[in-house]
Amino acid sequence: MVYTWGVALNPDHLLTFVRVAQLGTLSAAASQLHLTQPAVSSQIKLLTQAVGEPLLKRHRYGVRLTPAGEGLLPHAAALERALAGARRYTAELHGLEHGALNIAASSTIAGALLPGVLATYHARFPGIELRVQQGNTGEVTALLLAANCELALIEGPASVSADVWQRVFRRDRLRLVVAPGHPLAGAGPLTPTDLSGLGLVWREPGSGTREVARAALAASNVPTREVLTLTGTEAVKEAVISGLGAAFVSELSVRREVESGRLICPLLHLPGLERELSILSAPDERLSKAVRVFLGMLQSEA
Repeated sequence: MVYTWGVALNPDHLLTFVRVAQLGTLSAAASQLHLTQPAVSSQIKLLTQAVGEPLLKRHRYGVRLTPAGEGLLPHAAALERALAGARRYTAELHGLEHGALNIAASSTIAGALLPGVLATYHARFPGIELRVQQGNTGEVTALLLAANCELALIEGPASVSADVWQRVFRRDRLRLVVAPGHPLAGAGPLTPTDLSGLGLVWREPGSGTREVARAALAASNVPTREVLTLTGTEAVKEAVISGLGAAFVSELSVRREVESGRLICPLLHLPGLERELSILSAPDERLSKAVRVFLGMLQSEA
């Protein structure tokens, strides 16, 4: 045999070598690997040439390892274990036993919609790590565009490139909220003119809620006063409860406060307060299975 040391090792030849070493005969290895015996012999010959030393020596009942073969076997066996581990891990990923759900959501969605869906998801797939980042619509969109999440859930549409998929999964409406002692708390149906000069607590710039409410007021030519700007829906609701002014918030986010009487939602006829809740993502075929399954659950519960 001509040895050609330095030839690249073939992983398949190493795996065949492990099986021959374990079973002790080429025919047994061929049967287990679903190969012909000549094919096994050829692979062992090529591996021997690559190593540059004989790996097997024949005896009456089969083959045994040479010193070079004994030295190579632990490394070849480690390759076999690594491949088996990779196959198990891949199977577990397909079964959602491991992995991560990496998403971002605007404040309203994160606080009002996600908890229930995430609880259902976690109950079904406890091995999936849940990673949820929260911010306003602008911040969440930026996270997706910077590839810091796989999925972004935002309020309203976003201006994004054509390679970002955008789809509506639910509709929402903004409601005017006031504290029980506010002058508008007991008022009848309100018109835009009833809001003239109203002191408002606003969400921070970049918030979808802020943009929709300001656009609706501007379209009806309603002049208001900005009392305070705060970050996040919860901060705005607490400011209103404390009597600092009125505010526009998602009807999804004030159900508990309205039911408990801590906030009042006067009936208001102001066009433009409805909005879409949207999903931003890469095309479906580029999403992980963990995210694709979550998307299905989110859209079925919306």
